[in-house]
Amino acid sequence: MKIDDLLIDAKSVAIFGHVRPDGDCVGSTLGLFNYIKDNYPSIKTHIFLERFPENYKLLPNASNTNEDYSDDYGTYDLAFLIDTPSFERIGANGEPCIRAARKTCNIDHHISNPLNLCTTNFVDAKSSSACEVLYFLLDPEKISKDTAECLYLGIVHDTGAFKFSSTSKKTMEAIGNLLEKGIDFSKIINETYYTRTYTQTLVTGYVMMTSKLALNGKVVYSYLTPEDMDRYSVTPVELSNVIDTLREVSGTEVAIFLYPVNGDYKISLRSNYIVDVNKIASNFGGGGHVRAAGGSSKETPEETIKKLLMLIQEQLQN
Repeated sequence: MKIDDLLIDAKSVAIFGHVRPDGDCVGSTLGLFNYIKDNYPSIKTHIFLERFPENYKLLPNASNTNEDYSDDYGTYDLAFLIDTPSFERIGANGEPCIRAARKTCNIDHHISNPLNLCTTNFVDAKSSSACEVLYFLLDPEKISKDTAECLYLGIVHDTGAFKFSSTSKKTMEAIGNLLEKGIDFSKIINETYYTRTYTQTLVTGYVMMTSKLALNGKVVYSYLTPEDMDRYSVTPVELSNVIDTLREVSGTEVAIFLYPVNGDYKISLRSNYIVDVNKIASNFGGGGHVRAAGGSSKETPEETIKKLLMLIQEQLQN
């Protein structure tokens, strides 16, 4: 089954991603939105995404996203849930819409996905990104330049610009085909992955300056408090790439970054070669991938980090 098989009898479509959408979430949801608009213009299509980084708005139709679903939109023939492994992670108040839709489809690549969230589930934990999963579900002849730009951005971000272990031959096959659509790949990668705002630069510098090493230098960790967030006038949306900067500290196996979100602390985890951070995140109501995962904690950063270090140490010893 392909995406076209689901769309052929749909008159209305809703598209949702996860809370605090990252590059892969934005790229995959907008990629599908553009694909439908290009090839099925008669379908009433709405995309619901919470606020995302301003530099992602270079993507086609990024201005047509809605930050919150309400009953005013009504019900849909088909609802897509993309790059999201659980109902708890659905963004833009999307759960009631998805539960009410006549048909639903989950497109994802998280190893923590239960594979049964929707009536149709396309989940491949070996894929680099939701964008990669989506690419191989689309008709390549129907993929426009607009769609290709979105999918390219998502793959770039979830592969760390092709340096993460999730990058495969299949990933590069998709990338090669997307480049043939004539996309401005240099602009996309430079303006959304390698650059940050001045505020982001300042707060990233502070995070690095206050970071600490633990477990004989195998772990680097840092966190922000609500007071830090106020001092830099920074929002959670602007912190998505900080963990990847922490991950660059040489000699470390695991990077930990905590920051406040809605009264709790969001936990971001990254590992390089040994530690399965998905297992660790499951202890904090989260999950994700073997080398990249997240969760949340109601405890202080110090208490949370202490527990994280114990779990990491157990894996390193084994």
